[in-house]
Amino acid sequence: MAVQLAQGPVYRGAVRRTVEGWVLLETEGGNLLLNLDHVAVITHEASSEDAEDAEQSLEALPKPTSAERPMRASRAPGRAWKDEDLRTLADAFLDGGQDVDLATRFNRSRGQIKEMRQGFECARGNLVEDQITPVAGTWVARWRRALGAR
Repeated sequence: MAVQLAQGPVYRGAVRRTVEGWVLLETEGGNLLLNLDHVAVITHEASSEDAEDAEQSLEALPKPTSAERPMRASRAPGRAWKDEDLRTLADAFLDGGQDVDLATRFNRSRGQIKEMRQGFECARGNLVEDQITPVAGTWVARWRRALGAR
């Protein structure tokens, strides 16, 4: 392995360890600790024997196979929310309902209820849109529309 720093020096040796932007290079003259921010080029100087070994090791690697059949993470159906259901959910949020209980009650996943709660709190003005997930952000306008019809 050859490492050339931005200032020009080139060091040759074996990489022994890399940690948080630093590389420990074992050279003939001893160990060198190099900051990767100062490295311009890293090259691998392989001999013909190394090239043959690398080619054989690539052949020994397992071949990619298709992924297993996807599994459902939840049994909650992917159906649209009605405004009436949103109002009922809002009342449950205000009454202090827990996400787990509400997920069971509305036949939704706990993660979906969490996103809905974030969107609800943002629509009420308790959270800023920068503080919620992008998915929850898509619900803010819908919450405002559903709650404004009361």
